[in-house]
Amino acid sequence: MARKVHDRDVAPLLSAAQRWIERCICADESLLSDRSLWTPPLVEELRSAFVDHPDAGDDDFMTKLRGQMQAASPAGRQLMAEMMWVLLLFPSNIGAEKKRQHVQEVWSWSEETLPPDNPMLESEVLQGVGSAGAAYNNLRWKELAYLISLAQSMKSKSTSDRKAIFEDYERFMEWIESVPRDGDRQFRHMLRYFAYPDRVERMSSNRDRISVLQGFKVASRAQLKGWTDRQLDDALLKLRSECDAKYPGKALDFYEPPLEALWRSAKQDEEPVAAPVVQEPLAAESSSQRAVATPILQMAAPTNLIVYGPPGTGKTHWLRERFKDYTDAPNNVDPESWLQETLTVHGWRSVIAAALADIGRPARVPEIRAHRWVHAKAKQRGRAPAGVQATLWGYLQEHTPETSKTVNISIRRPPYLFDKRESGDWQLILGWQEQDDESAQLWRTLKAGPKAATEAIHRYKVVTFHPSFTYEDFVRGIRPVRTAEDGTTQFRLVDGKFKQICDDAHANPGKRYALFIDEINRANIAKVFGDLITLIEPDKRAVFDAQGRLVEGLAVHLPGEEEADSAERPFGVPKNLDIYGTMNTADRSIALLDVALRRRFQFEERGPDYETLSTVVEGVQLGQLLQRINDRLEYLLDRDHRIGHAYLMKAQTLEGVREAFAKQLIPLLQEYFFDDFSRVALVLSTIGDQAFVKEEPLSFARLFVRRQLDGVPGDRSRFIVTSPASWTASSFRGIYEDAPGVIPTA
Repeated sequence: MARKVHDRDVAPLLSAAQRWIERCICADESLLSDRSLWTPPLVEELRSAFVDHPDAGDDDFMTKLRGQMQAASPAGRQLMAEMMWVLLLFPSNIGAEKKRQHVQEVWSWSEETLPPDNPMLESEVLQGVGSAGAAYNNLRWKELAYLISLAQSMKSKSTSDRKAIFEDYERFMEWIESVPRDGDRQFRHMLRYFAYPDRVERMSSNRDRISVLQGFKVASRAQLKGWTDRQLDDALLKLRSECDAKYPGKALDFYEPPLEALWRSAKQDEEPVAAPVVQEPLAAESSSQRAVATPILQMAAPTNLIVYGPPGTGKTHWLRERFKDYTDAPNNVDPESWLQETLTVHGWRSVIAAALADIGRPARVPEIRAHRWVHAKAKQRGRAPAGVQATLWGYLQEHTPETSKTVNISIRRPPYLFDKRESGDWQLILGWQEQDDESAQLWRTLKAGPKAATEAIHRYKVVTFHPSFTYEDFVRGIRPVRTAEDGTTQFRLVDGKFKQICDDAHANPGKRYALFIDEINRANIAKVFGDLITLIEPDKRAVFDAQGRLVEGLAVHLPGEEEADSAERPFGVPKNLDIYGTMNTADRSIALLDVALRRRFQFEERGPDYETLSTVVEGVQLGQLLQRINDRLEYLLDRDHRIGHAYLMKAQTLEGVREAFAKQLIPLLQEYFFDDFSRVALVLSTIGDQAFVKEEPLSFARLFVRRQLDGVPGDRSRFIVTSPASWTASSFRGIYEDAPGVIPTA
C-alpha cells in the first residue's frame, strides 16, 4: 500500500509499529525501555485504574488521565506512556513535537525522565501517516479504553497464539472483531494498517473507504455501508491492483493525484439503480436498514466457462486442478466458510440443539432464532432469519418426549431433546447428548471453532450431466428420502446441487464458490437449466439485503415456495459463484450446443498437446505418431474427432503403446467410424513390417458348396485387427515416417 506519503517516507513509522507489535503485543516487553511493561498484570492494572474508574469531570484529557493514574504503579504509568505513544503514532494532524511532549509527560508521572533522544521519539517515527480527524482527539478516552481492551484480550493468549494472529490476516480479523468496542473506534483501522501495511489502506475510518469505493463505482454507498472491515479492505486491495496496472511504475495513493480527484469529485449521493424482477424496488430506507450482505468479490465478474475439445485432451484434469482455487486448508480456513461447511451436513434439529446448549439456559424461540448458528443455517437455506420461526417451533415440538406436560401435539419423533417450561422457555432435557450423538458432536465442533478444523473446506460442488439429468436433479424436485428415525421412505422437495451451491455462496459472500459440470453437453441444457438460464449471466446475478430482499439482479420463485410453511427468499444466482463446464466434442459438436447456453458462457478449446507427449519409446516418437493419426482423422471426419494426448501419456514401454492401441485407440476408432474397419485400417495404415488392421479376401466358392446366387458377390474382403504382440516399433513408426510435412525420425 502507500508507504510514501507526499514527500515523506513512512517506513520508519511502520518499522516502529512493527517493533511495538513484536516486543509489546506478541511479547511482554517495553518499547521505550529495556523493561517488561506489557505484561498481563500491568494491563489489568491500567484497566482497573482507567476503565473501571472513569472521570466525568470538565478537565482536559491529560489532567483527568493523571488523576486516574495516581492509583497505578510507576511501571503502570510507564505502560500508559507507551499506550499514549501507540495512540498518537498514526495521526498526522498532530505534530511530532506535541506527541513527544505527551509521551514524556505521562512517563514522568513514574518519577523518571524519558530521554528525548529515544529512537522511538524521533520526528521521522512520530510524523504520522494520515489524518485522524477531530473526533479521534475529542474521544481519545474511548480510543484508550479500546486499546486497553485489545491488549487485555491479546495477553489472555499464549505467545505462540499472539504471533500466529499477527502473521495471518484472517485470524487477525477474527480476533479483532471478537474484542468489544464502544462505537466505531478508529484505532482498529490504525492497528490493521500497522499490522498489514501492504494489504490495508492508510485510512483511519470507513468513511473514506466507502467514499473511495463509491467514487470508483465499485458499489453503491448503501451497499458499502453494510460491508465488513474485511470486505472493504479486500475491495480496496483489488481496486489498488487495478490502478497499479493502469498507472505502471507510479507510486499511488488514494489521497494524492491522480486517484484523489477520481473519487472526491464523484457525487456521493448517486447510487446505482437496481431493477429486481420478483420484488418491487426497495423503498427509501436508512442505511442501516438497507445494509446489504454483499461480497467484496462482487467487483470481479463471475466466471462462466466451458472447456471443450476431443476426448483425452485433459479437460477433466483441468477441472480438477481448479478445485484447489476453491479449497481452504485446515490451517487457513476463515470462520465464515468453516461455519457454513460445518452446518451443511447437519439439519435443523442439531442446529437448534447446539444453539440451546450454547445459550446455556432455557430460552424462548425468538432468542433461539437470533443465535448466530441459527442465523447461519437460515442463510444457508436461502431464508431470512425471520422466516424460520415456524421451522423452529416445529422441530422443538416434534422432538419433545411424550411425557411432556406443556407440549400437546400428536406427532413426536426421536431423538427426544427438548421440553418447554410453563414460562414458555425451551430447554434441553437431561441426557440429551446421549439421546442424539450427532447434535452433541455438532455442538462440540462449533464450540471448538475453526482452529480445531482438521479437514479442508471445499467451496465447490461437482455434477456430471447425462441424458436423463433433469431440472429436478439440478435445481429442485420431489425425491424419495429415507428418514433416519424409522427407516421409512418419504417423498420430499429436495434441493439439487445448483440450488445448494447458490445458497452456500449467498450465505458466505466474502468467498468465491464454484460449480463444476462435467460433460455439460450430454444433458438437455434447455430442460436442465429451465428458466434459470437467464440468471447465470454476470449482469443478472442477484444481491440480497440482510432481510432477504432483492436489491440487485434478477430472481425467480422456485417450485414449492408458494406452499412452504415459512418464508423463502426468491432464488437468484450469486455474484461470487463461478460455473465451469467441460464438453467432449466427439459426443456432440459445439455448433449443436444450445444457443442460449453458448451466449452466456465463454469457451476455451483444449486440443491434443503433442509437445507434452514428447516421450520416445524404442525410437517411436509418440507425439508425431498421435499427430499423424489426428491429421488423418481430421481429413476423414473433422477436428472434433481427433484423439487427445492422454491416451498415450502412460505408455512408457512398447508394450504400453501396444496396450493403449489395442484397448483404447482402436475401439475408439471403431466408434468413430461405426465399425467400418476399412476406415480404421486407413487411419492406421503403416509402411512398417506389420499392419495393425489386415484385409483378407473372402471367396464364395471356398465358403459355399452350391452355386452362386444372383446378387451375391463372388468375392469380398474382411478386416481383422492383428495380434498386438506382432506390432513392432517399425509398425508404429511406419504410421508417420516419410509422411508429407513430418520430419522423419533420425
